[in-house]
Amino acid sequence: MTFNASNRNDAALFPREDQINRGAAVRLLPHANTSSRRPEPAQKSYWLAVASAEHVRIGRQQGFMQVNHGKRAPLKRIKPGDGIVYYSPSVKMGERDGFQSFTAIGFVREGEPYLAEMGCGKAYRKDVDWLDAPEQPLRPLLGWLDFTQDKNWGYKLRFGLVEFGQSDFEFLEEILMSELDVVKQRRLQA
Repeated sequence: MTFNASNRNDAALFPREDQINRGAAVRLLPHANTSSRRPEPAQKSYWLAVASAEHVRIGRQQGFMQVNHGKRAPLKRIKPGDGIVYYSPSVKMGERDGFQSFTAIGFVREGEPYLAEMGCGKAYRKDVDWLDAPEQPLRPLLGWLDFTQDKNWGYKLRFGLVEFGQSDFEFLEEILMSELDVVKQRRLQA
């Protein structure tokens, strides 16, 4: 059977204005290449990294972070926009000087981990926008942070990078950007 263009019935495909049922509901079918699921926005995570204060200060000054002696795998877990807090058990790596302070807080920038040259070799890093915040000793905050409520909270830190609660991150951000006593009073009144 041959179909000629003159055999087409355009009236069936394109009804005249007076033949359209104006009250009818029309169901639109999705395009075959579209998904009915919308991508969910990326969930922001918060991280607690461990390094000596000396190393953290270099990273703050140069705008990067590095964990676990420059390993790449832990950095791949961190996404752009994630919050990062550094805890430094000592001033210099390997010393037991009892420093125990939060030494940096910031937000991870766009980009993948990259390899950088260090004095003793190469290490993977990620760029971070560090907040201009002073270092804060841990001891006065022990009863105020959720992650320190567990008796063996320090044991988790041996991995060098652990996921951190949003409430703890926001509390530290608030404390590092203002006076500790003022923040404690505000929190007690809330």
